[in-house]
Amino acid sequence: MTLEDVRDVFDEIRGPVVTSSDVSDRLGCTTEAARQKLTRLYDRGEVDKRKTGRTVIYWRAGEEDARADAVEPAAETPADTTNAESGCTRDESEDLAEDVRQYLETTDTPPKTEHGRSAIVDVFRYLREHGTTKTGELQDEIYTGYTDEWGSARTMWNALSRYLEDVPGIEKGGYGEWAYTGDESVRDELGL
Repeated sequence: MTLEDVRDVFDEIRGPVVTSSDVSDRLGCTTEAARQKLTRLYDRGEVDKRKTGRTVIYWRAGEEDARADAVEPAAETPADTTNAESGCTRDESEDLAEDVRQYLETTDTPPKTEHGRSAIVDVFRYLREHGTTKTGELQDEIYTGYTDEWGSARTMWNALSRYLEDVPGIEKGGYGEWAYTGDESVRDELGL
């Protein structure tokens, strides 16, 4: 996925704004990988952004009127995007993942690099959606979004795995696997 691919999404999506979920859906990547590319475009001054509720929306820089026309993404989310595990729509699901990200940042929980925290949040999302998962499968799934940051899936996993049990909602399952403890457990731990 290149920055040009992300720029093209602005032409393909109906409306003046896009979200990381729009980019993720269109390009077949994780929402975290999409968010990182959108952030790079923002840092380069090519797009602008703002937070509405708990969702960050992006628009091409110079399209100031887009903010006034922005529609809350949750209102456009079709019913078939409900997560079977949690019963939440994709945006509600994304909100909980963003709450976990904010928790990691405010408590200064390691890893402290942006890509490290992003990968941890991707592990959270994956476990939340798929339930108990073998370590090897998690490595393979998450690493695809972080090939620029780590030389191998194993290197990435060695950098992350020691911190996973400190993340709300993630616990060591059986031998060689990780599990999601459930939305209520996460909300309780986050004080939501």
